[in-house]
Amino acid sequence: WGPIYLGEAAFVGGQFFSDSLAAVLPQVTPAFVAANIFQCLWCASFRPSYSEGWQKYVSAGMLAGTAYSLSQVNAVACSADAVGLGWYFLPMSLHFGWTTAATLVNLNGSVAMNENVPERTLIAVGHGSAITAAALGVGVTLLRTAPAYGFTVAWALAAVADGMAKRASSLPQDGQLKRGAEIQKILSWAGSAACVAASVSALL
Repeated sequence: WGPIYLGEAAFVGGQFFSDSLAAVLPQVTPAFVAANIFQCLWCASFRPSYSEGWQKYVSAGMLAGTAYSLSQVNAVACSADAVGLGWYFLPMSLHFGWTTAATLVNLNGSVAMNENVPERTLIAVGHGSAITAAALGVGVTLLRTAPAYGFTVAWALAAVADGMAKRASSLPQDGQLKRGAEIQKILSWAGSAACVAASVSALL
């Protein structure tokens, strides 16, 4: 988070040094402010009172709000109005990619907090999340020519794949969860590779 927020601080200060950036600020300010409000609410949603019932999904909802708001910033960043301002918007693109993946990770964690949830459901949510992240990474990257977003989602999926490999090695050999973790590892690596390919294509 350090580099992202340092970069966003530079973005905020950049309006005093770039007339081009100042000109597009009215288009991105509401979404940028909303993203930071959702991020703050996400932090607050980890209080113990939000660990039961439907409330355990509030944190995932706040992250989803952050990602959606940043998607609006990213749309402006990738438009003709922001030509030549890519470096200013890079931190928000990274933030958008990271919160896209983190929303899905957070959702999986919220589902797993339910002690009565069937293993089959946990596996399905995990697999669906990996596929969704890959689809968003490839789709947004190609539609908006947004390589930074694609590379960030690829990085997040690679981290998930690595985590699944470690988890699979600690699970019983004949268990459903082990097979599910191994399949999710493959899905995550495949999604990461697809996002990298889309990002490279967007750069060319």
